[in-house]
Amino acid sequence: MATFILIHGSWHWGGCFLPVSNILATHGHAVIAPDLAGHGFNSVPAANVTDISIYAAPARAALEAVKGKAILLGHSVGGATCTWLGEEMPEKIAALVYLTGFMAPNGKTARDFVMTQTYLKDVAIIESQGMLRLTREGLGLDLNKRDLIARSLYSDVSPEHVEVALPSLSKITPHAPFTAVSKITPERYGTLPRHYIECLEDRGLPLAVQREMQAAVPGATVHQLRTGHSPFFSAPRDVADILLKIASKV
Repeated sequence: MATFILIHGSWHWGGCFLPVSNILATHGHAVIAPDLAGHGFNSVPAANVTDISIYAAPARAALEAVKGKAILLGHSVGGATCTWLGEEMPEKIAALVYLTGFMAPNGKTARDFVMTQTYLKDVAIIESQGMLRLTREGLGLDLNKRDLIARSLYSDVSPEHVEVALPSLSKITPHAPFTAVSKITPERYGTLPRHYIECLEDRGLPLAVQREMQAAVPGATVHQLRTGHSPFFSAPRDVADILLKIASKV
């Protein structure tokens, strides 16, 4: 039996992985999906999240509580937490999995891959900027821009599931995961098996940027899903199948 720790991305919450978690659980695996600081039921105000160690503390606590090792999956900017934990606690990690996730090389940040020339080549990405607002506390999401959110984050998710998801989104993701400088080393992070799940029709994090990060941090085994940005809603069986295959080899 493997233990999975599923780490959500911007504005989301641990429960977004419930469809995937249920499938993994039916195969006998344990699943933990924490709410990171400032998200979901976590009560830490975004203004108090001044560092990746504060932001990712719930994921670290979950990893510390696991007997043996866990497989970590980070979606979108949840990848920054995966990278941080991969360097901090490699002895507790069986594999790192980036689900259309930010994977920054040493000395770079997730933000270094946002609003770049590569990022803005996608018309849908340019359109999605209308739902975002930069605040002192973090990256804000205008929850009134429901259509933009649906087109960007949930492009292939059923309208029914979108209506369920929207009320659970947080208004702000703290700056910390975007601005954390990657400090990975070959002898710690570099020893871990890594996997990257590309989302080929992603309108939130363009495929070109996903591949730019893979080139910057080479060595990951690549998997592909023909989905948008949130396959935990649109294709949970496919996500779970990839994770089950990974678990069978670690």
